[in-house]
Amino acid sequence: EWKSKVQISPATQVYVNRIEEIAQTKPYLLLAHLYTRYLGDLFGGQMMGNMASRSLDLQGNDGVAFYNFQDISSVNNYITGWYQRLNDLDLTSDQKQEIVDEANFVFSLNIGILQELEGSPLKALWTLAINTLKQNLNLV
Repeated sequence: EWKSKVQISPATQVYVNRIEEIAQTKPYLLLAHLYTRYLGDLFGGQMMGNMASRSLDLQGNDGVAFYNFQDISSVNNYITGWYQRLNDLDLTSDQKQEIVDEANFVFSLNIGILQELEGSPLKALWTLAINTLKQNLNLV
């Protein structure tokens, strides 16, 4: 029923099209999408959730449940393990660079979505996240 009431935004359609394209052509690039959506939210989510709760005077998880990763007992251990598994993958240097490039592209796609929603992305958090990805892929 909700599908008849909700229309996908143009920026979201571009994002969906990109995921469908690389799923067919270069599925290893989906790692960049995982990184930006899940680990990006995990990296900055705690801080952003806390800022939103304070500035909007929210109670408990109201309005910030998206940033609650209660099943992850240690964010640092989880992220370290993720990078270890990433580095265990049999990827060439070119593929690793493509993943970083795709992550940058995904960030721009997310900016488009946020702009449609009148949001404001925190570019400083993204710079930190992308530099960490480069370091963990031994590209710096």
